[in-house]
Amino acid sequence: MREANPLLEAREVSFDYRTGRALNRVSFFVEKGERLAILGHNGSGKSTLARIISGLVEPESGACLFNGTDLREIEFRELRKKIGLVFQDPENQIVASIVEDDVAFAPENQGLPPDEIQLRVDMALAEADLLKKRSSAVYALSGGEKQRVALAGILAANVECLILDEPTAMLDPESRLNIEKILRLLHGEGMTIVQITHQIEADSFSDIQRVIVLSKGRIEWEGLTADFWNEAERLGFELPDSLKLERFCKSKNIDIYSLTPKPHCALVTDTSSLKSKFSVKRLSFRHEAESYALKDVDAEIYSGEWLSIIGRTGSGKSTLVQHLNALYKIQEGEIIFDGQPLAQKGRGLQTLRRRVGLVFQNPEDQLFSSTVKDELAFAPKNGGFSGKELDDAVNFGLECVGLSQDFLTRNPLNLSGGERRLVAIASVLSARPEVVVLDEPLAGLDASYQRKILGMLDSLRQKGHTIVTITHDLKMALTRSDRILVLRDSQAIKEGTPREVIDQIMSAINPEAWPEALKISHEIRKVNKKFPLFWDCEEMIQCISQA
Repeated sequence: MREANPLLEAREVSFDYRTGRALNRVSFFVEKGERLAILGHNGSGKSTLARIISGLVEPESGACLFNGTDLREIEFRELRKKIGLVFQDPENQIVASIVEDDVAFAPENQGLPPDEIQLRVDMALAEADLLKKRSSAVYALSGGEKQRVALAGILAANVECLILDEPTAMLDPESRLNIEKILRLLHGEGMTIVQITHQIEADSFSDIQRVIVLSKGRIEWEGLTADFWNEAERLGFELPDSLKLERFCKSKNIDIYSLTPKPHCALVTDTSSLKSKFSVKRLSFRHEAESYALKDVDAEIYSGEWLSIIGRTGSGKSTLVQHLNALYKIQEGEIIFDGQPLAQKGRGLQTLRRRVGLVFQNPEDQLFSSTVKDELAFAPKNGGFSGKELDDAVNFGLECVGLSQDFLTRNPLNLSGGERRLVAIASVLSARPEVVVLDEPLAGLDASYQRKILGMLDSLRQKGHTIVTITHDLKMALTRSDRILVLRDSQAIKEGTPREVIDQIMSAINPEAWPEALKISHEIRKVNKKFPLFWDCEEMIQCISQA
């Protein structure tokens, strides 16, 4: 039931970019103390809406109101006391080098007395679970910790309404859980929260009262969270595994605890006939005088396989893969590539980087050209391609990621997050590397873009490319990879097929961060010890139906 004067309201809000209309007559309201989710696929207009309803950007038509007053009539400094916005990338709003100084920035700019500033900072650090990090350098923090610093900075401003634009999209599962715990606490204390996201996670949605679905700049659906689950698949969203399994068992009248299904996955893979692409032996590395980022790591990567590297934040995953094309030079140990020591300089290094392509987690880190065509042409041009051969290379990269020819004239930095990720991948694939290394390829992407990238990687593997992915997405690693390398505390603790390494994964990763199907099957095993572990809900349902 709508109150007479909601805390926040959008009325017929529209906004255009040069490339087209981003928002088209969007209207909705947020009640005081409510937690609202705004869902939408990449490019639906979510981030634009976040900036407008927070007062950072004015709509081209329509209006946004806070407590009945148009945001354009509220002085900017006063508005920042009422509405706080947390961006997807915390680097975009962290301004100080020390955690405590950054959190103090907002209350200092509000002109508060020192005692009040210190009280605000202490309370915000406590709520964000950062008291032990108050004197830490921001650059030394993990991605999840930086996001909590950005959140604490908003909390210190003592705002009435918190708006979050994809706050957990780029975080590992444990960091997402930490942010969710903070949001639940804040909501329980009466904070009004608008959470803009493409991720449907059952844990967070149990605390959300209403859902709005945005599509192509318009509201496609809105209603109570309980009603949303009945419409989710029609709207293009995947149901949580727990809900899929519950509905299946209810429809078939199945007592899941009494069954003993057999999984389809092979227990082991015979690697004796496989050709080694990379052989990593006792590799150790540290950044300047810091402790080891890698310590005596041994690993094998076979030609034509898909290997996923998993581990907690700071376990050494990115450091390891950046050795594969010599972005990091070998300090201790050795790497053999196709039977030869990995090149570290000269022409051998140039050849290595043509053969081994690396896609970073943040596409912006490697996009620098003014058009997509120039971006895709850069690597093959530097590899000596020209004329038709260069054009073919550009088209090859474009086709691999499923983008149309009209993207070639567009500026990469004007694209949506999902489109930028595809362009970054295409810019590597255009040079036709034998090995494709991707750091968190699915981070920040909605389900449709995830399916597109996973399908592309499957296709590349079938064509003989070697795929290496760093990922916090355990479900992707367990369901898509041929083998998995598990890192913990800068060391390799196990390498093998998903079933060979599942015990090590479960000991290395917080149980709350396990895929839902794995959590469910693990709980069932406490009652029925013969029930196998599953990590793919579809396989679990299929095996249960055959049991």
